[in-house]
Amino acid sequence: MLKHPCIVQLRVCKEDEEKALKLVESFNVSIEKVKNGVDIYFGDVNDARSYLSKLAKVIKFKSKMSTSYAGTFKGRFRILFVYSVKCNENKAE
Repeated sequence: MLKHPCIVQLRVCKEDEEKALKLVESFNVSIEKVKNGVDIYFGDVNDARSYLSKLAKVIKFKSKMSTSYAGTFKGRFRILFVYSVKCNENKAE
């Protein structure tokens, strides 16, 4: 089965970031600190979707998904999925 890589870009407040990083420990990922937050690199998009599903039960956020060409593997196209996760602005509700 062909695996598609995925990046989850966390741009959330500090306390939510701590919860999100604690939750990601059960996955095989690499984490990179960036200027506005954290990028989490998953080897397979299905792992990332599972993580986002679990994260939605812990914190409130808005997400957007985009794709780009990531090359070919054994003659099949690979797609890079990018999920942008941001704080829900209406947090005071």
